[in-house]
Amino acid sequence: MSRKIKSQIVIALMAMASISGLYYLGNLQVQSAIPLEMAEKGDLIRFTGLCVASKENFAVLYNGNETIVLFETLEQGKVYNVTGKLTDPDKGYVEAFEINQTSAKNLPLETLTGAYWVDGYCQLLTPQRITLNTCLNASKGEKVQIQGLYYNKKFYVVNYARLGFEKSPEDGMPFLVTGSVLYGGNPATIWNGEEEIKVYLPYKQTLNVGDYVEVVGIARLYSTLTIYVDDKSDVRILGMARKSPIGEEKIGEIAYGSCAVKKSTKTYIGLNCTSLPLYGFSAKIGDTIHFEAIRRKNSLYCLECKVSRPREALENSICNPSPQPSKIEGRVEWVKFYSNGFGIANITNGKCWVLLKLPKSLGISLEEGDHVVTFGFHTTYREKPAFEVASKEDVIIG
Repeated sequence: MSRKIKSQIVIALMAMASISGLYYLGNLQVQSAIPLEMAEKGDLIRFTGLCVASKENFAVLYNGNETIVLFETLEQGKVYNVTGKLTDPDKGYVEAFEINQTSAKNLPLETLTGAYWVDGYCQLLTPQRITLNTCLNASKGEKVQIQGLYYNKKFYVVNYARLGFEKSPEDGMPFLVTGSVLYGGNPATIWNGEEEIKVYLPYKQTLNVGDYVEVVGIARLYSTLTIYVDDKSDVRILGMARKSPIGEEKIGEIAYGSCAVKKSTKTYIGLNCTSLPLYGFSAKIGDTIHFEAIRRKNSLYCLECKVSRPREALENSICNPSPQPSKIEGRVEWVKFYSNGFGIANITNGKCWVLLKLPKSLGISLEEGDHVVTFGFHTTYREKPAFEVASKEDVIIG
């Protein structure tokens, strides 16, 4: 055998011996590793913990009771199994020989259930506010169940599950509201299909009547459910409320139609197609209006209204009485006033006539021969055809 071949065989045998020695030493180290609480300086320890802090070449692991410090770069929130030498028992410094990511099943994890919340930082509301070490892939206000460990006034999340939004409100807890805006401004009032909910919005933010919105905030169970919203991003405009023909609408829907005005006051008007008063628009008795209005509990509020036919365009109904708001036009044949101030005037047009009722409160003075146009309703007076008006503005003389 040549000298060269002998040399190669010797080198190979030495390498095998070296590998076997390292393997034996590694097994010996693993077999001789002891728990941290029993270890002294220089001992080989085995430790499983959650990474609660990590920077470049520096990491802290925590097992629910003790911590160790490694001069390694690890991922926060992950669980690691470490074998290494304890170099400083007081500071928990460990020189790691082996690091493996593992499951958290051997850690004393706590389970918490509450609402996920973001207010400058990520929290769990139980309703106690618990600071989380990380933000979750969950919606603000959504109910979640989390597992992890408390460390340094934070809860470090290992696992979590999303449980959806609560179906009913709890005082001091987040609640999601979806519905139509009945009253705008700040606070606003939302109808969710069952009840009115008052919503306090962030400074300078308002809601518009008729919008269909989604709002999340902290619920307070006063006589009226109240939601306090802390950020403008917690309000989403989803569109407009559902539209329905007048008479078919429900609370929170937008009613639409064309109707005649049968009553007009300083604050609302009455229509001949509904018993509900319409607020937010002015028109005169006899006008026909086209409208879109939000339905509230006992009223309508105008969103978009216009006079589609002014009352002046009505036909003279002196010969054809109608129960609807009407116009009569003619000449005063005679006028009679009683001692109590009430009066009547005979208004004639061709072969047709009607008695115009003149209550003292109207303050109207007519004379024989006056030409009169009036707007109001046909009625009777002592079984004779009559006409009544609501205000002095409904009588035009001359």
